[in-house]
Amino acid sequence: MDFVRTPWLASHQQTRTSLAKRAVYRVARPLLSLRARRALSPELLAATRPDLVLFTRGLPLEDRRAWAVRGVDLSRATVLVQGTGTGWDVISWAALRPREIIATDLYDFSESWSEVAAYCNATYGVPVRFQAAPLEDHGFLAPGTVDLAVSDAVFEHCTDLGAVLAETRRVLRPGGRVYASYGPLWYGPGGDHFSGRGGLATIYNHVLLAPDAYRAYFAAQRRDDEDFQSGGRYVELDLFSKLTTRAYLGAFAAAGFTREGLVYEAAAVGLRFRAAHPALWERLLLAVHPRADRDDLLVRGHLVRLRAPR
Repeated sequence: MDFVRTPWLASHQQTRTSLAKRAVYRVARPLLSLRARRALSPELLAATRPDLVLFTRGLPLEDRRAWAVRGVDLSRATVLVQGTGTGWDVISWAALRPREIIATDLYDFSESWSEVAAYCNATYGVPVRFQAAPLEDHGFLAPGTVDLAVSDAVFEHCTDLGAVLAETRRVLRPGGRVYASYGPLWYGPGGDHFSGRGGLATIYNHVLLAPDAYRAYFAAQRRDDEDFQSGGRYVELDLFSKLTTRAYLGAFAAAGFTREGLVYEAAAVGLRFRAAHPALWERLLLAVHPRADRDDLLVRGHLVRLRAPR
């Protein structure tokens, strides 16, 4: 299969939200959260105490960035962007004008990295350094050199999240912060970044189908020109953490982090699946039990803020 890479500037421009729309979301957000909370069980909400529960809309990238940096003096901060890919996400962090940015990925995207670094320096005056390195081993960084570690759509791909968190804690200064948004989660709709090709009835194929049936589905639906950072590639690499909501939160605590903020993204499409295909929904519950439960099928993603020990 051939893979293509989306240009970094195109990726960045697709994430931007107008000031007017952001203002509307800011006013409507509490009501949107009340509505989305109804999708999840009272038991999960009481046990994990999220600050917000939203469907896909309601927290634009710019507002997520502002939420991520609460309590951080960016003018003095070294920001580590983990799993940056082509580097497009670095631009939104540079717009906040930290002292410096270090960005890493397992794979080397040198061509786009040099362009992104030049863009951030020219546009925001922020120096950016890129490095190819696995998340579990950032040996090029000394302990305690990072003030804020950030990532988007990375933790759901960490097959050893404990090792990633341990390395993150090592490079953070005492009391340093972590921001991560991640999803779709494995047991949610499209948790393999692929299921859903073929219509609503297929959004849970990765956890509903038997292995042979899933392989046949994947072969039938994959494209000749899959994006390098898409389910078409991730499925072949089996690059998924396959953790539940409670497992993620437990991993953060086990690594010594204190949770300072939590937002759930509830899956409206999962509710539509349940309403349209009640028999399939019951089969799905049986298929994932006891590894996961109803809530895991309806939580699409998380945003978290964590703090390292002082």
